[in-house]
Amino acid sequence: MNKIQKNEDLYTSLAHLFYSIATVDNRIHLKEKEKIKELVDNHWRFNIIHAGSDKIIYSTLNKLFKEKMKSEDAFLFFSNFYNQNSELFTEEIKNIILQETSDIALSFSGINKSESVLISRLYFLMNKNA
Repeated sequence: MNKIQKNEDLYTSLAHLFYSIATVDNRIHLKEKEKIKELVDNHWRFNIIHAGSDKIIYSTLNKLFKEKMKSEDAFLFFSNFYNQNSELFTEEIKNIILQETSDIALSFSGINKSESVLISRLYFLMNKNA
């Protein structure tokens, strides 16, 4: 797989992760969607890796919402990509992702138990070799 394709796949996997966090409690609230848009616009639109990554993230999110993918399946998609491409995830990117997933969960009435468990799983995934 070439570097451009890997970068595009990174953004697709991030969309799966953001979707997973937003839907883990089997509901999606407008505030969560707004927070995802804000985070993508602020951190991923002109990312350090690739310009235009926001379009990849948004189109993937639209597809996931339309298909109503299960949160767990979306998280496993991200997890598999992470395990196969961990070299793409610098400490800076991991920290941004961990902060953003917490921000999504906090955007509507605080972090609930389902969100807390998923964020913990993400943390352990990203720090298992630390």
